[in-house]
Amino acid sequence: MAGHLTSAQPLVVEFVGLPGVGKSHLTRLVARRLAAAGTPVRSPALRVNHELGTFRRVLYKFGVSAEQMLRRPAYAVHVGRELIRSGQQRPVDVVRLSYNWLFLVGLLRRARSQPIVELLDEGTVQLLWSIGFAGDERAIHGRTSDLLSGSALPMPDVVVVVEAPLGLIQSRLESRRSRAGRLDRMESAQRHAALVRGTRLLGDVLSEEVGVIRSASGGPLLRRVRNGNAVEFSADVDALVAELASLAAS
Repeated sequence: MAGHLTSAQPLVVEFVGLPGVGKSHLTRLVARRLAAAGTPVRSPALRVNHELGTFRRVLYKFGVSAEQMLRRPAYAVHVGRELIRSGQQRPVDVVRLSYNWLFLVGLLRRARSQPIVELLDEGTVQLLWSIGFAGDERAIHGRTSDLLSGSALPMPDVVVVVEAPLGLIQSRLESRRSRAGRLDRMESAQRHAALVRGTRLLGDVLSEEVGVIRSASGGPLLRRVRNGNAVEFSADVDALVAELASLAAS
């Protein structure tokens, strides 16, 4: 686990998975279950990304990102340089990912300031996936250690991988009304190929070779939730909530 957890320290939990797999739904569900059990919990990333209007969301994220740029200008330049080297197809993707990376740094540093369970439906691992998906996925192996170097980006304590069959994920994406995401705007065959590529890339990001998840001590705990059918989903959520409540109380 990332550090020794005590009652005076927070517990940061990141949910990871393909678009449409149910990360946001699971985040809300776990938050409700933990709160009902009396465990202090919050999920500001979920509120910012899914509940604020576009203008307020951009303004809030810009404020957090700008604060990090002012406090750590050398690190901000370093992030931008590494993202340029990650093979992004468009300059706007470099800007977008830099902005989201610095926002995440600010969010995680704030999360580390209070003894509470912090749930992230978009965190470090998911952003690394986005960097590889939007650019050259081979760069994940070369750029991850550089992006994570130093102590500017606190790591989560628990990474929860949300899984579901690709066919089910594709049907969920096709039923979405919003077309804001990259996958949402694709035709069916193109979307399926992208999901296959995204699955392979997620496996790479979670591999010990990349180094975010390590079997040895010092890395985040890795857990999985199967969101393919109700029985498996319910059992996995029950086990996850019980473990997180136990970790938060330890």
